[in-house]
Amino acid sequence: MTCACSASASECTEREIRRAFALGVFNGAVFQFGESLIDPSVVLTWFVSRLTASNVLIGLVAPLGDAGWFLPQLFFSGLVQRMERKMPVYRLFVFVRVATWAVLAAMVWLVEEPHLLLAMFFFLYAIARLASGPSGLAFFDIVARAIPPQRRGSFFGWRQLLGGILGLGGGWVVRRVLNCPSLPFPHGHATLFGLYTLALTLALGSFTFVREPPGQAQSWPGNAQRRLAWAVHILVGNGAYRNYLLARTALILAGAAVPFYTVYARNVLGAAEGMAGVYVSARLAAQLLSNLPWGRLGDQRGNRLVMKLLASGSALTPVLALVLMGTVAAFRPQGAWLPYLALPIFLMDGLMRPAHMLAGSNFLLEMAPERERPLYLGLSNSLLGVVILLSGFGGLVVDWAGFAGLFALSAALSITGYLLVLRLPEPREEHPV
Repeated sequence: MTCACSASASECTEREIRRAFALGVFNGAVFQFGESLIDPSVVLTWFVSRLTASNVLIGLVAPLGDAGWFLPQLFFSGLVQRMERKMPVYRLFVFVRVATWAVLAAMVWLVEEPHLLLAMFFFLYAIARLASGPSGLAFFDIVARAIPPQRRGSFFGWRQLLGGILGLGGGWVVRRVLNCPSLPFPHGHATLFGLYTLALTLALGSFTFVREPPGQAQSWPGNAQRRLAWAVHILVGNGAYRNYLLARTALILAGAAVPFYTVYARNVLGAAEGMAGVYVSARLAAQLLSNLPWGRLGDQRGNRLVMKLLASGSALTPVLALVLMGTVAAFRPQGAWLPYLALPIFLMDGLMRPAHMLAGSNFLLEMAPERERPLYLGLSNSLLGVVILLSGFGGLVVDWAGFAGLFALSAALSITGYLLVLRLPEPREEHPV
């Protein structure tokens, strides 16, 4: 990239890094505020649970959103890798995402028939989330070139910190909107979707002003068949990369329990509509407190340690849920305060959320060689997208073994993830790929 200033090249580079850092932090903070308005595991899960009693459909909401982000990336990775500049891909799919959410907000406001509303929600929600995959692939490749490795932990930490502050306000908005008598269901949720569309426009649009450093255009592998052959070769021959994927698989499957903390609170503890905002705020407050510590830990001690602590915390969250279930079953407490007993679960889940970003993206960004980074990101995210989609069938476990069975399975999977993380190298000390 040609520097337009008269300063030295190093000063100009530092200036561009600061510019990209600031725009990226603004992007992440406003985006997280928007996500707090539609929190998939709380707000969207609550929305769908008002339209259907199917635990399978309820359990699919949050994983479908994450899977839509992950699944398309391998198929778009070749296109992104062949481009020196990734921003055009980002801009195209930003438009698709914003337009789809605008249509979804209008449809939820206008449609009254529950089954039609449910079908339209899943259709439009899937399109919006699938469009986030290619834009996310371009985003991370741009970040990898615009932000030095030693600043990425702080970069993502500040995004999460400021986003957490804004997200606390988002939780308050959720509570006020869903408790508003003049916005009966589903108009309250339609209002939240409309506000989310505005936040999405501002957040994603701001990142398009980043001055993207030129990358290395790579044409290999040139078609889907060769990319798949390359993927098989890496998975078979690289033990460290394979253990990374297995560890993340176990932790993702453990996350199948997360949406059902909300369902349990609503169905068993009697949580009212406005409690969705309380749970969102509690989760975001915990994220707010832990974002910068997680970022510093990743920068100073490495992301392998972050993954170990993430697995430990992921195991503790369902254990807290099991303790709550046992307490309620044994003592049968009653009262309006009962739904607040679930708050420690959401707090622990919030504490772990920043670690998911660091453990997933930063660890892989350090493992993957620059010239093949889009392919590594695309392969990992597409494979993990399938896993995330499978985690959506936690509702089947609830139907078969109840909430206790799902929460116990989640704890066991987290422990398995911890054991797999112990077999990973620290990318800053070794070069396994």
